Amino acid sequence: MKYFLGFLILFISACSTTPKSGSGFVNQTEDQFYLGSDKAVELFKAFDKAWANKNYDLLKTMISPQASFEFEDGKRANGPDEFIKLIKEESEKQEALGNSDTWTTEYAFSVDINTEKKGEWVNAGFTSIPETSEDDVIKKVYNEWYYFENDQLELWYQTMRKIKD
Repeated sequence: MKYFLGFLILFISACSTTPKSGSGFVNQTEDQFYLGSDKAVELFKAFDKAWANKNYDLLKTMISPQASFEFEDGKRANGPDEFIKLIKEESEKQEALGNSDTWTTEYAFSVDINTEKKGEWVNAGFTSIPETSEDDVIKKVYNEWYYFENDQLELWYQTMRKIKD
């Protein structure tokens, strides 16, 4: 019986969600990267779905009032209202060009830099194939970082690579 209890304790501690060691580094800090939680990925998926469905009212509830956003073209937004204004404008621009303004979410994963703090980062990749090409671009590949804390988006960064014919 004591062997069973010992095994059970060892098994439970091995399955603990608290990471034992991290990987990588964060410049000039002692921080490392840890695998994040499914909760952060689920927050991202809900955000992505609301954005894809142009449910701006729902998006607004998912964004912290202090959130900051940096777009691939250098534009910046602070707070949900500025962010939603910019994504609406971009959507309208794409639709005016004859594009559906849709994308395919290729992947998402979460990382935790500080396991003592609540927030986590989600990295997500997307592809978008425009129906009407601009400058011979046949595909856009996006990489975005989302920082969620207290179930709201706090920070967002975007990069984009254009693939030409």
